[in-house]
Amino acid sequence: MHPAVKIGIGVGAFLIVNRMLQLNKLVANVTVALSKVRVHKVNLSGIEIAVTAKINNPSNVSVTIVNPVVRLWDSKGNMIAESPATGKSFPIAANRQSEVGEIMLPVGWTAVLPLMGVKNITSLVQLFSKNGTTGLLHAFSSPVAMTVIMQVDGMTLETPKTVINK
Repeated sequence: MHPAVKIGIGVGAFLIVNRMLQLNKLVANVTVALSKVRVHKVNLSGIEIAVTAKINNPSNVSVTIVNPVVRLWDSKGNMIAESPATGKSFPIAANRQSEVGEIMLPVGWTAVLPLMGVKNITSLVQLFSKNGTTGLLHAFSSPVAMTVIMQVDGMTLETPKTVINK
């Protein structure tokens, strides 16, 4: 094998290993917090929850997060709903806190009503007329949690579950 090819392979391997070590450091140190969780829309098919993810990156590695997806979980650990994958990407700067834009999570009435303990349309109208959309998340009879899953340079990162209706 020609010496130039050996050097090229060695440099390529070094760069790949170096990037993998940087990403490993990033995944170990990055934290994601959910903020601005609210009911964005109520319609005939259900509700749409809007959430913003704040990503704190204390490492010196800049990355791009691709396709963040939000999942909604009940208190038994069952997934209730998942936001559609949008293919959007967000740059996450080194040593900064970055905000991922609003992620929309549609949840159908068949999933929402049992969580609220609502048995009929009359009790739903009373609940909605008393608090509007701000009271819908707090009307859930048991804790509901969210997680965010995203791709970071080919690696999948999932946040711990965060209860949203305390």
